[in-house]
Amino acid sequence: MHGSTSASEARTEGTVGRAHRWLRLHRIAPLLLLAVGVVAVIGSRGLGLGELTAPGPGLWPFIVSLLLTGTAAALVLLDPAEDYEPWTRGTVRIIAGLVSLGVFILLFQTLGFVVAAFLMLLLWLRVFGGESWRWSVGLAAGGAAVLYLLFVEALGVPFPDGLVGAVIGG
Repeated sequence: MHGSTSASEARTEGTVGRAHRWLRLHRIAPLLLLAVGVVAVIGSRGLGLGELTAPGPGLWPFIVSLLLTGTAAALVLLDPAEDYEPWTRGTVRIIAGLVSLGVFILLFQTLGFVVAAFLMLLLWLRVFGGESWRWSVGLAAGGAAVLYLLFVEALGVPFPDGLVGAVIGG
């Protein structure tokens, strides 16, 4: 019985050790913000701070970057891990949605608005919304067309021609 208790304790200690490592991951974002803040402080000083009566172009960026650096330092030093939600499948879905927005921007530049909007809507409807292929394709095509009519035709927003413009001679 003593041997099974020690094995159980070892499993518990191993689980606690792994959980403790995951609790430290909450420090990554504040550390990145701290690094960005320090770089911004250095960069804004390079722009020139000027004087109080004649502020230079780097004064406001300097003030904002000091605030960012101070806030990030406080988060690194004082913010307890217990305040954070654990990473779950939902967290991964949120990250995937944000990454898809970045991909949309790249596709928008290369393929144009209509194709990028269609692909983005298709992804979000099918993968994130769980719609059937029939609904996803139909809604994505209709949504891309409505967005094109709204922004390009009604509001006159100039978008890159992309693939559709090249095909139809736009």
